[in-house]
Amino acid sequence: MLTLIRKMLRTRLAGLLFLLIIIAMGAWGVTDVFSGGIGNNLASAGNTKFSEAELDQEVERELRTATDDRGRALSKAQAVEQGMVDQIYQRELFRTSLLAYADKLGATATDETILDVIRNDTTFQNDTGTFDPDLYRSLLRANGFTVPMFERFLRRELTINLLTQSAQSGLQAPASLNALQAAFAGELRQASWFILSRDALPAPEPISDEDVATFYQEQQQALTNPPRRAVSLIHLTVDDFLNQAEYTEDDLRAYYEAVKAQDYTGPDTRTWTEFVFATEAEARDALGRIAGGADPESLTGLANSAERTGRQNSMSSEALAERVFGPTAQPGGIYGPVATGNFFTVARLEAIEPGEAVPFEMVRDEIISAISEEQAIGLYYDSISQLDGLIGTGADLEQIAAQMGTPVLSFAPVDRSGVTETGFAPSVLRQNPDILSRTFELTEGGRTPRFGQDQSAYMLRVDRIVEAYTPPLEDLRDDLVKVLERQRQAEALGNAAQDIQARIETGELTLEQAAAEYGTTVNSTTQAVTRRASSGASIPQSFVPGVFSLRQEGDVQALPTERQDEVAILRLDSIDRPSAGELQALAPTAAPQVRQQLANDLLEAYVAAIESDVNLEVNPQAFQAYKARVNPDT
Repeated sequence: MLTLIRKMLRTRLAGLLFLLIIIAMGAWGVTDVFSGGIGNNLASAGNTKFSEAELDQEVERELRTATDDRGRALSKAQAVEQGMVDQIYQRELFRTSLLAYADKLGATATDETILDVIRNDTTFQNDTGTFDPDLYRSLLRANGFTVPMFERFLRRELTINLLTQSAQSGLQAPASLNALQAAFAGELRQASWFILSRDALPAPEPISDEDVATFYQEQQQALTNPPRRAVSLIHLTVDDFLNQAEYTEDDLRAYYEAVKAQDYTGPDTRTWTEFVFATEAEARDALGRIAGGADPESLTGLANSAERTGRQNSMSSEALAERVFGPTAQPGGIYGPVATGNFFTVARLEAIEPGEAVPFEMVRDEIISAISEEQAIGLYYDSISQLDGLIGTGADLEQIAAQMGTPVLSFAPVDRSGVTETGFAPSVLRQNPDILSRTFELTEGGRTPRFGQDQSAYMLRVDRIVEAYTPPLEDLRDDLVKVLERQRQAEALGNAAQDIQARIETGELTLEQAAAEYGTTVNSTTQAVTRRASSGASIPQSFVPGVFSLRQEGDVQALPTERQDEVAILRLDSIDRPSAGELQALAPTAAPQVRQQLANDLLEAYVAAIESDVNLEVNPQAFQAYKARVNPDT
């Protein structure tokens, strides 16, 4: 049989079949079966991937707190226009490199570290100062996290902090650089400006049908709707079983008694006797007699002895305190000798007075949550076994859901970032990065096996595939006309500002004359400003960088304002540089700024070396496509 197969592989028929297989794989999007690449991810370094869904999650998280100058919430389109999305993208590329490098070194944060950070974060603690799992989950939900998402996020942050801090430790700034920074920060300037409004300009030419058709052809790529897929999924988590927990009041009290000493009791108070000896040998020779209760005056080499009562932090020797207050320490126990300065100390534990316990009634709800979660975990894993058994029978999604007693969640078609054509982004599809990546690996009607992690399981099916398409011109005409009108108005305003700037620079007219020509007046600073001018300065804070970008007194610049229909024409009036005495006074405050900048430069070089070491690969086309989807004007 093997000989027959080998002979067949040498025939033309086998070659033709092989060619047909390659063509078929290309038709299904499998373009390279022999190399990994980064696929549909935005970036990849080693085993660490950065997907479009993860970028979108970061953008949404930033937008929860981001506002414009008037305190209004920002949209994704505005975030693209203001460069926020580009900043997030670059930041995540940086993090991807660091995480890949940490993974290569085996330096990622451990589960124990993550658990310790969470349990010791006062944000997640109740009034008794103990970790509250219900509060933990509710706060995560309010901030757009699931428990697995937050723990992955925390693992990344802890890992990155470890790497970045190690690169910056021990850095000191030279005095010469401190002096330069002081001169830079201490410079004072004054300026004048007026606001040029679009309303003061002639109306632009009307938009013709030919203009719209041309613009439509030019923007075909941006106007194209990406491919989308309608999906249905089953989602099981431990939380689904919390309400199925069964317990009695006796169960709650038994649990309380079992963990009271460890979780609900304050630090105890202990009584011990300290025996201080001049040498370690004398201290060791006396251990047996101390254990037998000998009178201190009979101990050879004893320098001092005293009975003390207190908590662990009252002992001067940390090493001895850890033994006397250890969990296995019992009255009558002998601990030491331990070096204490020039002497050696032995402690005999006399008595233990337990700390005050938190009453059962105060922690009853917390105990209910703990018991419910323990039982829910068991029920969850039982359901996973049931789910795997149903999958093995070939049952469809609806049949499986009916048997499991859980709903089938169905969603309108979404793109690779999990956004529908109307801009809605179902949060369930973003809870696990694998959901969207697996969605776009399936054909219509295809379904995944069970997948997931961290006590969360998924199974999904692609119900319908919507191929990429461009809406016809007539459907978009009104929107395109508005975009063209805004473009022409912006161009007219920009051209007018450039013309005014050129005329002032050539001496054809002054700033005051230009303001009068357009029916407005000149404003001026009432006091000089520095580069770090606050919002209470006599000039809009957004103008300050423009003021300090000009080189000489009398230079003019056009600056954007917080409104898109106006621009500022600004003139630098005066420059006042700090004196030698002022520089000396400013140098100490400049030192931290210089150190931080040097640290940033060092970190940048560090990251560049890391990126080369882990071979960071990026997919700029996928990033541009993402921006085009959330803001068609890009």
